Amino acid sequence: MSQSLLQLAKDSSSEKKHQLAEHVTGLLTSRSEEDSSQETDLLNNMLEGVYDALAPEARQKMSEQLADVKVTSSKLAATMAKDELSIAHAILERSRSISEDELIEIAQTKDQGHLLAMAKRDHVSKRLSKQLIERGGKEVKKTLATNLGAELEMPVFEDLVKEIPKQLGDRMRHLRKSNEELIEDLFREDGEIASGPKLEKKPSKISPKAWLAGIRLGKTNLNKAVYQLCIEHNLLDIVGLLSVFSDLEMKYVHNLMVRFDATGIASVCRASGIGAREFQAICKERCKHLKFPESTGSKWLTNYHMLDDTDARRLIAVMKVKLSGQATERAA
Repeated sequence: MSQSLLQLAKDSSSEKKHQLAEHVTGLLTSRSEEDSSQETDLLNNMLEGVYDALAPEARQKMSEQLADVKVTSSKLAATMAKDELSIAHAILERSRSISEDELIEIAQTKDQGHLLAMAKRDHVSKRLSKQLIERGGKEVKKTLATNLGAELEMPVFEDLVKEIPKQLGDRMRHLRKSNEELIEDLFREDGEIASGPKLEKKPSKISPKAWLAGIRLGKTNLNKAVYQLCIEHNLLDIVGLLSVFSDLEMKYVHNLMVRFDATGIASVCRASGIGAREFQAICKERCKHLKFPESTGSKWLTNYHMLDDTDARRLIAVMKVKLSGQATERAA
């Protein structure tokens, strides 16, 4: 495959370069969950080599396809992010391949459209937030104020909130406070958290590994697996599956599952695509485990209906960043 693609890359015709870009983008997309390898490096190098020869429509299609692909190279992601806005916005909003230094540079040099796209990222670091506030207009600042994934000092957040409607501002204050308390609990010792007893392993007809294999093969889906495991009263195996789909360590998902509130586990479920019916089943099992009345589960479900997908995803993104930072500190 590599030789044939390299031969195609040497062809000077525009048509061949477009064919190459489309084919290689598809190959890279199919490797979205893999770690970088010699093959993915080769695919990235090919796209970097033909990028400038592509028409804007082809570059836009490539950006949209690769925005969520982890093995996209930092160089290729940065090249797309610095392109015209119609091409850049998908990468600026969603790509995790582009480096923070590249984002800072773009924030320092590009126009408001590029800044607004960055303000919508699931996680916006303190450095990037500062740069966006310095150069951003009203719409950029409003977007940052309503982005739970934006790291903002409280005085800065309060200044931004003044520029948005009071009801929305009050909601954002409440969400930020509850999310910060939740994240703080992740770093506490188990005995310091208001939670119930640990979950125990229970027999199940299908193991978590088998469920996972079936989901990845497209023979079933996460919601079906969760509902069946609820029928079997097996919250621990649900924790295992949610850990995989949220990309959070199992111990943290477990702690969220046995907490006396539902904020954390609701966010994990919503970010993982769990439906209301399945979350209701989880609530029922949680109430049994925590010895809560069923009415508590009903309240959790009501709140789940109001939980925004984007807010949930951004909370999980911030959790990951905080936990990653803690792991780095411990390793140092």
